[in-house]
This record gives sequence, structure tokens and C-alpha cells, in this order.
Amino acid sequence: MTHRIWVGGDATDPNKYDKAANWQPNDDYPKTNDEVTIGPGSISILEGLNQSTQEYMGFHVAAGYTGDIEPPGDALSFKLKTDDLTFAGSGTAFLTVEPDGVSITKVNPVVSQCGRGQTGIPGLTLTGTSYETLAFDGSGSLGIGTAPEDTTSRMDKAVVSGGGTLQVGADIQKMAGGGPDITVAHASATVVADCDVGAAEVQKGIYRQREGKWTAGTVSQGTVYASGSGAHTTTKVDAGGTVHVDANPGARTFTDVEIQNGGIWADPAGTGSYTNHVEFPTGMDSCTLDFGRKKKLLVANM
Repeated sequence: MTHRIWVGGDATDPNKYDKAANWQPNDDYPKTNDEVTIGPGSISILEGLNQSTQEYMGFHVAAGYTGDIEPPGDALSFKLKTDDLTFAGSGTAFLTVEPDGVSITKVNPVVSQCGRGQTGIPGLTLTGTSYETLAFDGSGSLGIGTAPEDTTSRMDKAVVSGGGTLQVGADIQKMAGGGPDITVAHASATVVADCDVGAAEVQKGIYRQREGKWTAGTVSQGTVYASGSGAHTTTKVDAGGTVHVDANPGARTFTDVEIQNGGIWADPAGTGSYTNHVEFPTGMDSCTLDFGRKKKLLVANM
């Protein structure tokens, strides 16, 4: 195994990935069984991006890398033989990563920082069919399944514990089917989901269900916007959490809702339909409630 570090700057092809002179050591560009690092301070990678036949022992974009890995619509593609994918760059990057299917069958990316991106393009766009848990613990804008015409990317779970923004595309599912699970755990974090979601756990920050619905939503100190459609099976609001149901005039259904300990439910336009009685396990006195005009409250024992 050789550890190859991207520096770029070859006199003829300074931005070409598959150019030996752009790497240290400069006897070759990364091949199967090599470990790859995109070095801090190095220049953008814009050519030779299709490396889908190569199987690396690890791939790292180092902190301090401000260059791009693009052009848009053309991702740097490769496979991994070890579950070792980290990203800490600050430019605009497109990556397609798959496991080799023998040494590993799933990939767990760790993104500690990515670029801010631009209108319609996240700082980092991930494509791949075998992401297990995506850990995003830093700043920037990250998208998965957001590349044009990406209908095949899969992710089981995302955990956002930093102050960045995560966008989850409309066709994202778990590898075995069903909506991915999403945890939001930072006060400055924002998650926008355009797909159906399994468990949405919003401990802090902002979560927008822009399209689709969640199966199980838990909101503690975060703020949730239910803007999609469909039947949200279970929603629990606790410890000062807020759910807004009036982000747009569309209709949506909530099957079981539980609000307690100062939870806030805001549906002033009355766009929500409530299949079962809304429950208040700790009483209604500390909750802030608005279900819209011309509503009746039915009081019943639990």
C-alpha cells in the first residue's frame, strides 16, 4: 500500500486526478490498495474523475483543502476496501463512493466540515448506494441524493451534530427500503428532508420536512416544520420543542400526537388533520397550542 497525497500543479495538466506528477510520491496516481489524501493547500481537481474501478484503503479530504472537486455533474468516483471516508475541505466537491463489496459492504462517511456551496449546489454532494450512517459534525452545506437525476443513492441514517446544513434528496431510502432515520443534535444545525423519513429525532436546531412525512417524530428543544404531505404516524413534542404545521397551505395528516412539558404546536391555518385524540400526558397548562379556527376540543381520559 502507498499513501498518495494530492498536490496538483503539473505544468501540463495541473488539475488532472489521474496524472502521476500531481501526486506525492509522483511515480503514479492512486490505484487499488492505495490510501488517498487530498492535501491541505492543494489546488482543485477538475479532470480524470472517473476512478470507479479503483479500490482504496481510505480516502481523506484534509482540513485546509480549499479547492474544488468538480465540475458540477461530474463526481470523483471510487470504491473503498476499508470503511474510512473523511471530509474536511471547504470548496465545492462531488463524490461517488461505493464499498468494494468484499472487504466491506457499507460506508460510514464522517464529514467534519464542507464548503458553503452556492444556490442549488451544496458544498459537498455525496452519491452512493451503500451509506450506513452519515456523521456530519461541522459547518458547511452537505447534500446526499441531491445530484441531478440521482434516484439510486441510499442512506440508513444521518446524525447532524454540528452547525451545518444537510439536505436529503427526494429518492433517498435505507438500503433495505423505507425512509432513513435522521437525528439533529446541534442548536445551529438545519436539516431539509425531501423524502419520507423513518425516525426524525430533533434534539436541537431546525428540521424541515419539506416533502413527504416522518413515521416517528420526536421533538425536544428543536424546531420542526411539517411542510410535506402524507400521514405522520407518531409525533411527540417535549421540553420546549416546537412543531409548525403552517409552512405552506398543503394538507397533511397526523395519526398520533403527544405534547407535553411546554411543547408548542402551531397550526394557525388549520392545515393539519388529526386522526386520533391529541394527548397531553403532563397537562395542557404549560403547552402553547394553535390548531386553527373553528375547532372543537374533546376532553377525554387517557
